[in-house]
Amino acid sequence: MKIDAWLNELKIPREAYRMVMLLPLVYVAWADGRMHAAERKLILQIAQDRGLLANGGREVLEYWLADPPTKAQLKTNLAIMNELCRSSDRLSDEFDADAEQLLLAWCQDVADAAGGLLGLVPARREPEEAALKLIADALEIRRAKNWRAMFA
Repeated sequence: MKIDAWLNELKIPREAYRMVMLLPLVYVAWADGRMHAAERKLILQIAQDRGLLANGGREVLEYWLADPPTKAQLKTNLAIMNELCRSSDRLSDEFDADAEQLLLAWCQDVADAAGGLLGLVPARREPEEAALKLIADALEIRRAKNWRAMFA
């Protein structure tokens, strides 16, 4: 696997490689066909809190928030993230099993961010559920109906 070539394709500077952890969040946010302000705000906050906006990270994220990824892009990106999680490469330190679980929790937060209507309309709809399942399957998280339970 050629991580540098993949980062180049995504226009991610090598110094900002940790940005890849935000790709699933962006995919979940776009799952219903639009980026809601609350989803955007949450993703930016997570990126800020994790120190991901330096070294060209902000520009990369702004691009992702403006243009939805395709399903094919997501599958490729998740496969590469999976490889990073399981490789002995020094980059894998950032992408261990704990990071995958945290990533899934963030994806759930993004899926719920647009919110329901006074409890009458569920916050998470079918497109978000499908996106969460795809991400969990791709990251090989099995039998995780409620990923938050994995933290208990």
